[in-house]
Amino acid sequence: MAFKVESRTRRALLWGLLVASLGVNAFFVGATVTDFIRFRHGAEDKSPRIIRTELRWLKDRLSPDAVNSIEAQLDGLKPDIVARLDRLKTLRDELNALVAAPMPDKAAIDAHLRSIRLEVGAMQEQIQSRTFEALLNLPPEQRAALAKPSD
Repeated sequence: MAFKVESRTRRALLWGLLVASLGVNAFFVGATVTDFIRFRHGAEDKSPRIIRTELRWLKDRLSPDAVNSIEAQLDGLKPDIVARLDRLKTLRDELNALVAAPMPDKAAIDAHLRSIRLEVGAMQEQIQSRTFEALLNLPPEQRAALAKPSD
């Protein structure tokens, strides 16, 4: 007993599949182009991502001059932040080796996790402190924009 489909229904199904296929292809082409553009334009900014993230919430609220002033004050932290990120990579590599051991040492793993948390916390504290020092150096009328709720 074969299932028969009317030619009109078959045609509608084929058109529907064609449209769905084109939509999926468009999605993947768009994602590829977006990734390519992000890669190309991201190479120009040599700031560590954690600094760019800290500045992101200010860019929509402060004037470009104020953001540039804060960014200039954070530039001095870049070498230290890069060194901290390298230290974090080393700690994570060491942690991976501890976890991959045939008989993992739970105490050593906990110690490495604690070291990673301390390093991340110190880096975050350093960036946030410098950011808010820079914010407090701005004139009150420029800081007033920060009192508005975020979108």
